Amino acid sequence: MEFHLPKAAKRPGLTQALDVIRKFLALLLLSLATTSATAQLSAPEQPVVFTPQNGFSGESEGLGSLKIFFGKPRPFHVKSRGSEQGDGTFRLDQTITFQGEVPQTRFWIMSTTTPNHYSATLRDAAGPVQAVTTGSTLSLHYRIKGPLVMHQELKLAPNGRTIDNVGVIRLLGVPVGHLRETITRE
Repeated sequence: MEFHLPKAAKRPGLTQALDVIRKFLALLLLSLATTSATAQLSAPEQPVVFTPQNGFSGESEGLGSLKIFFGKPRPFHVKSRGSEQGDGTFRLDQTITFQGEVPQTRFWIMSTTTPNHYSATLRDAAGPVQAVTTGSTLSLHYRIKGPLVMHQELKLAPNGRTIDNVGVIRLLGVPVGHLRETITRE
């Protein structure tokens, strides 16, 4: 873009002022062009939809802690492996190790009942597991044993590889335990 000085603007003071304005406008245009290009390059990522396959396919590791009643938080480590089965169900095998304890194994079998709704079995649950996905969140609800009920919210990060797992254990509706875990898929 070119700027021409009017013929009346041949005075040195006015010429310098117009030079400053011209440089300012050039910098402003350059700044706007750079900002526009950067905005296009850093467009927001598409939201990730949580499905058992998106969240748990392949191998993953979890690190977290479980606190029951007034006890101390118990750190744990989980190694998982998830895969879709020939019958359309999804299987998640897990080895859970609480600090200072012998590892325990368990597995989940999940199947789609309706869009965004799943039923699951979990070896250490006292009955069926209800699962619902909403966008990048998976909500799990199941009875552990007796009147103890677990409700978990698992949020899949935009990178599709990290899950934030927050759980609350309730006894007759009153919170008595909390679970917090970060799961990372390899």
